[in-house]
Amino acid sequence: MAEEARAGAADQEAWRPRWWFLGMFAVLAGIHLGRGWDATTAVGLPVGLAVTLVLVFVRRLPSWVTGEWAARPTSRRWVRAQRNRLSCVLPFVLLGVAAVVSGVDDHRPQGDEVPAAVFVLVCALGLALFVTLRWLRAVRTLRLLAGSRTALRAEVHSPAPIDDPVAVTGTVTFPDGSPGSFTARECPAGLATAIADTATLHVTSPRPGRVLAGLPGSDEFARVRLTTRRFLSRTELTRRLRVRTATLVVVAAAAAAVEVTAWITLGGAVPWVLAVPLLLAVAGVAGWRSNVARLVRPLAAGSWTGVAAATLDDPADRGPVTGWARFPDGVRARFRIAQCPPGIATELRERRRLWIAGDPHGDEVAVGTPDGDDVALVTFGVRRREYRRLRARTAPAAAAGDR
Repeated sequence: MAEEARAGAADQEAWRPRWWFLGMFAVLAGIHLGRGWDATTAVGLPVGLAVTLVLVFVRRLPSWVTGEWAARPTSRRWVRAQRNRLSCVLPFVLLGVAAVVSGVDDHRPQGDEVPAAVFVLVCALGLALFVTLRWLRAVRTLRLLAGSRTALRAEVHSPAPIDDPVAVTGTVTFPDGSPGSFTARECPAGLATAIADTATLHVTSPRPGRVLAGLPGSDEFARVRLTTRRFLSRTELTRRLRVRTATLVVVAAAAAAVEVTAWITLGGAVPWVLAVPLLLAVAGVAGWRSNVARLVRPLAAGSWTGVAAATLDDPADRGPVTGWARFPDGVRARFRIAQCPPGIATELRERRRLWIAGDPHGDEVAVGTPDGDDVALVTFGVRRREYRRLRARTAPAAAAGDR
């Protein structure tokens, strides 16, 4: 099943331009133009734009140029080799960052030099943070794999989720008897077959959250997310939004206070260096809040769209539900609900209908009932480009009909 899912994913995945290269070029060009126009700018900007357009629109380029690396093998041997490589690289990265910070402190930027100095500091600290986190992740993975495993009763669910066709999903039973579900990302084919044949999932921790799963004594493993059958509600989402909004306000106020204090008391390059982790902390909390805000907004607006839906599973068992839905514009899309509450299951079973809150064209949206409190996340296997293709096909036919 996992091999078929991988083959289907390769066929369904459409190539997209690498727009992030254009964003990087815009940032670098803005920093250079801030220092004025000179001969280097007159030559470098056109050449840089040409190279950027190649990186954005040319499909077949080496992965070491674009950074689009293929999925790595999830084996203990490969993680151990990664840890050893990062252990050799990390000291040199930290020494380089220390040299950059020391150079900025000794030769403090003035005037037009400040944007360039900030950019160099951000790049240096970002590289150090990236290498450090990768090293810590490899060390933690090896430590968990060296520990004991807990066997959970599991049943593989078919088909695979739409948002990640190479994943394996299913239901589990925790040691206390409570039901749950699991999602194994980039699961090796041998491990997926073993889970389906033995109906057992060997995990490093039997509690909900992100764990590692693999056969005892085997070199292969998969990163698994265990979840309990806790259904969302509008009340719970509103409470989470209030808590995360308050956290964002507190973090932003604390970051501003720390930065102002650093400018007043320390000065020099320290405030510029300190601004990077503070901005990252604020951005992280803002993203954490936006995960709930994007669901609460359409629910609070009261804009509901009813779409016809048919399920491939029995929604009465309160497990993952998959099926097909037809949007008002005629586009059919496959959907999946990881945890289906009773109210939504009743709508699917008795009325064959899904109520979507807000825009029904998103990849992951909230569904519920207009007069109920149940809420669930549904993933649709349809992308916006499919709507553009539909309009492109129907526009000539409509124009011919007008004639």
